[in-house]
Amino acid sequence: MSKISMIAVSKLALDLQNFRTVPQVDEVAAVRAMIAISPDMFWGLLDSLVEDGYLPTENIIVLDEKKGVHTVKEGNRRIAALKLLLGLIDAAAVGVTPNFSLKKQSLTPEWIFENSSVPCNVYGSADADLVDRIVTLTHGKGAKAGRDDWESIARARHNRKMGGKEVALDLLEQYLASGTNLTADQKDRWAGKYPLSVLDEAIKRIAPRCGYASSTALSTDFAKGSYRTSLEHIMHSIGANLLDFPTIRDEKHDFALRYGIPTIASPHPTAPSGLPTGPASAPAGSGQDATGSPTGRPVNPTTTTAPTPTPAPASSPGPRPPPAAVPMADERSMKRALKELKLHGPNRTKIESLRLEIGKLKIKDNPIAFCFLLRSIIELSAKAYCQDHSADGLDSYDKAKNKDKILAKLLGELTQHMTKNGADKIVEKSLQGAMTELGKADGILSITSMNALVHNPNFSVLPSEIPLIFHRIFPLLQNLNKI
Repeated sequence: MSKISMIAVSKLALDLQNFRTVPQVDEVAAVRAMIAISPDMFWGLLDSLVEDGYLPTENIIVLDEKKGVHTVKEGNRRIAALKLLLGLIDAAAVGVTPNFSLKKQSLTPEWIFENSSVPCNVYGSADADLVDRIVTLTHGKGAKAGRDDWESIARARHNRKMGGKEVALDLLEQYLASGTNLTADQKDRWAGKYPLSVLDEAIKRIAPRCGYASSTALSTDFAKGSYRTSLEHIMHSIGANLLDFPTIRDEKHDFALRYGIPTIASPHPTAPSGLPTGPASAPAGSGQDATGSPTGRPVNPTTTTAPTPTPAPASSPGPRPPPAAVPMADERSMKRALKELKLHGPNRTKIESLRLEIGKLKIKDNPIAFCFLLRSIIELSAKAYCQDHSADGLDSYDKAKNKDKILAKLLGELTQHMTKNGADKIVEKSLQGAMTELGKADGILSITSMNALVHNPNFSVLPSEIPLIFHRIFPLLQNLNKI
């Protein structure tokens, strides 16, 4: 049974095994993870505590796992916020908002006295299972209780602890621990907020194509598998919301090929989404035993058998009519072009963010902001293109001068590469307008003018002129981001 006690906040220990995130090494790391996962919820809660103090409508649930250690099992965000306000956790180490110090200074001695202890529902170690059931009812099944509901990743961790199988979570946590293409901030955020069901869908589809009997085998072999780099890129794209269900399920465009996942040898008529379950007889080196059962060992298929054509349905609806055309001078035509710009690969995450932002701007109200973002998109696309083709010697960095190359010079080099030094006349023709416009000294979206936007306090642009010139340089963006 439990007992109600007033316990000093200083004597409460945050749960370092909180299902919201991966296990943490200390309370500073735990608070940083809480903030990274849901910053608005955390700072909103802290603001509420500053304004109204702790409202004892619901007790903190505490488990005495060993003598003298009060571990918070329910209410970790509330206690974390109080510890920050009371100076029990180093705010600088956590990374607080700019106005946090003002909020802390506004606390009165009465507030500090009244909020230094909180009512707790204390359970003994023998009641650990009961506490877990209480937490499950509160969060695990999506119950609404005025709290920040568990994300799918937290429910998956809880289900795994209770004996369930969570293959996508196992793979994600391996990636977060040893991935080579993600930042520290992404590790913190994706540990608690990640489209886990999208990853689950992706690995189910690619596992047989990588030579594995199941997604479980693929996850188990992640660290030493032949397709680790491809998997890391896929997981990064999912976390950055560049790869989603519609893209994965698109039957006309194979998402996995973009990430270096090979096609499969022989399709099976009953396999979902056109993916086979395995050939009837196993050729040598196929990763199957003599009976045709997959062994789980990775293979590298080199042949592809054309799929059996599917008979067309007796009747099918006609194609959806395309949207009405709009003039090139119309802002809508420019936004349509940006919306259709497809970006793939982990080195284009920021470009995608800028593409979404620029699509929200109204040019007549934000012409300078639009040009700022467009210049950033062009420059980042050029750098991403260099990374894509580094094997050809392309580099955006001038090693001799120890600085980034001038954008005009870099785009000239990339144009030579895209046109195969002028041999590809089709590409050369499509880029002619773009390079002419960007090279103009007085063009609105020229490199010179875009530099002036940054450095010249008197430079301005006319919104009405932007759409037409945008369409001249858009082919360059398309080619820089072509797969």
